Amino acid sequence: MDKRGQACEGSANAANLAALTEMLRLQNQFLISVSVVSDKKEPAQAPVAQAPRVARMGRRHAVSDVDVAIVNNQLSLMIRAAIPILDALTTVVSQQSNPALRETLQSVADAVRGGSSLTAAFGRHPDVFDNVYLSLLEAGEASGTLPKMLERIRSYLEFKVGVRTRIHSAMVYPAVVLGTAFLVVLGLIIFVLPTFAEVFEQFDAPLPISTKFLIWLSGAMRAHWVIWMGGAAVAIAGARAWLKAERNRLLVHTLMLTAPFAGKLVRCIVLSRVMRTLGELLGANVPILKSLDLCEATAGNEVIARVIRHMRTQVESGQNLWPSLAASDYIPEMVAHVVAGAEKSGRLPEALAFIADYYQAEVDVAMRNFFAALEPMFVVFLGVIIGGIAISMLIPIFQLGGVVQ
Repeated sequence: MDKRGQACEGSANAANLAALTEMLRLQNQFLISVSVVSDKKEPAQAPVAQAPRVARMGRRHAVSDVDVAIVNNQLSLMIRAAIPILDALTTVVSQQSNPALRETLQSVADAVRGGSSLTAAFGRHPDVFDNVYLSLLEAGEASGTLPKMLERIRSYLEFKVGVRTRIHSAMVYPAVVLGTAFLVVLGLIIFVLPTFAEVFEQFDAPLPISTKFLIWLSGAMRAHWVIWMGGAAVAIAGARAWLKAERNRLLVHTLMLTAPFAGKLVRCIVLSRVMRTLGELLGANVPILKSLDLCEATAGNEVIARVIRHMRTQVESGQNLWPSLAASDYIPEMVAHVVAGAEKSGRLPEALAFIADYYQAEVDVAMRNFFAALEPMFVVFLGVIIGGIAISMLIPIFQLGGVVQ
């Protein structure tokens, strides 16, 4: 491959594989594969040297999607500037401050220097570069359009990071409110209620059921806090194990798609992700069956994943995509109509990109509506919880006033 990412072939004389790789590097060319030819012209395949795998124990989540997007943008810029791939990788490695990312990219550069393809080199790190990234990169190498494909990858990564940022933003407010409420209630139960309990015990006054329950809960949590923490850990582990079953995930994901207020937000996020991924893959000439497999794996919702699985079955039998979309209760009718028209006109990748853009804009609208409905619900929730505790403590105090008189 030359410095512009165009595929080329030829023959050369070299003492060994390392010498051939270095000779091509000096000519701003990149070795993808090589065949050794003897004097009798009998070809024998020589395996391209592979760089050793990099040990990444404990670093699985050390590289974020934002890091990958920045690296991809740097590579795209330098390759478009006609910088040889190996030199571009070396430069990118030197600019990294994240040790895990620098180690990963150094491994990629070593593999490329040894004659490995970019896809194979990046594919050694599936915890950093996902299957969609690798499929787009492979399509670029195979077609000789690597610079163009890196731009397509940039678009995909920007969308992926944007969706994740939106999801995190949507979760911050509920997490802060619920976390604060939990800490306040926990503080009242553990530190405040015992003081009231001592006062009530001194006067031996009759207590309401709610007050008795809170006093019992306070004593149980203070005396057996290890058991409570262990029970919480077991409950979390049990919930995660329960969600591993496909039937249970289907139930939860169906509720997420149909939930009031939040359902529209979830649908917009999932549809924008699926349409963007499928559009980018088909636009890169990735085979449609492989594209659908990747979309199913990245859908993030079991209900929509089943729709994609049905689409794959229909395509295998020679059918179009749109009937499966039209048959689903969770796919808007507009999407099926647009896909049907695009399949007839042969502009499916562009149509999928338009649909993804539409739902990406809808995510912002749905998020604003979701928060507008969520805020009063949280106010009522906090009022009921904290107000209920306060009332349960105040009623006995008023009763004690009558006892003292």
